Amino acid sequence: MSYFSKFPTIVSQLSDGAYLTRDFTRRITLAEKFQENSVALEDYFVLDGETPEMVSYKMYENPMYHWVIFIVNNIVDPREEWPKKDSLVIDEVYLKYDFIITVPNGAQYSEDDELISSNNGKFLVSSKSGNTIYIRSQVGHVTLTTSQTLTNITTDVAGLTISSVVLPDTRIHHYYDTELEYIVDNDVSNPNIMPVTNFEYEMDLNDKKRTVKVLNPSLLNLFMNLFKKEIIK
Repeated sequence: MSYFSKFPTIVSQLSDGAYLTRDFTRRITLAEKFQENSVALEDYFVLDGETPEMVSYKMYENPMYHWVIFIVNNIVDPREEWPKKDSLVIDEVYLKYDFIITVPNGAQYSEDDELISSNNGKFLVSSKSGNTIYIRSQVGHVTLTTSQTLTNITTDVAGLTISSVVLPDTRIHHYYDTELEYIVDNDVSNPNIMPVTNFEYEMDLNDKKRTVKVLNPSLLNLFMNLFKKEIIK
């Protein structure tokens, strides 16, 4: 799209490398003009796996207007601000949160040691406290149970047994009071308090991204004309 190509490119540093992206800083005035008009925008619920191009095709019969959706939603980095597929959230949880394992001899582990499991998992030691070791998966979702063993490739110690495991997705992220509707400390005497796991927390964050604003198709040409005037100032 020729108008879209007028945006300057910038380098964005993401977890999996550097990418060239468009600098949308000049879109703000244009977006506000439409956001002030409740008739111009409508809610759209992004289905699991739906890309911005798919939504664009549904709304405007052209996948190339995905950038219009970005502009009206003030989305700068779609890799982070667009909802991920549910199947990818579990990978994100395992890359973001630690396993908690206990081992008979925790002294054989130090922070930043690299570990591999007998089922080909790869981990990095985040911290330790006695025989309790916090390790982070380096490959996303991977099973780790007491039936597997670990090799500390940093110190070349193989066959280390695991006494217990708490998985990243089942660990408690916080507690929530369903009556007061906010995060609280745990209180076993309060029946309204429920634990929220890391997985539930990340899924909730992802689901909150699913409702986006889309421009009324009848206003697309007007938007394009205003965009042209705005971007070439």
